[in-house]
Amino acid sequence: MVISLCLTMIVGLQSCAVMVGGNMTQDANLSGSGSVGVLIALLFVVGAGFAIALPKVSMIVFGAAALLGVMAGGNSTYRDMYIWGGVALVLSIMSYFGTKELDRKKAQPIPAAPASQPAPTDGGEA
Repeated sequence: MVISLCLTMIVGLQSCAVMVGGNMTQDANLSGSGSVGVLIALLFVVGAGFAIALPKVSMIVFGAAALLGVMAGGNSTYRDMYIWGGVALVLSIMSYFGTKELDRKKAQPIPAAPASQPAPTDGGEA
């Protein structure tokens, strides 16, 4: 979760810079890839939000970010999208292992609490 949130800042800032640079040079392809990078940064935030409670949702969100990153990297001169797609794939795999761990914890029986002993009586002392 923390890794995803830290990477969100990097992906978001870099993609904003690429998007602005693409708009300044009137390169629609580069500008579009920067927009996809901002979307990936948003998906990183959503995936991090679900990482602890619902790792299956997190795995799907990071998988979508990986797919977008690889597709945008292949269609643009903004090749860093391959890197962010790979990072999203790694985060998706980590969420998969989180899902397995959560399933294993749910399958374990909860130990019963020890039986409470009755409080001793004084025998009527005043």
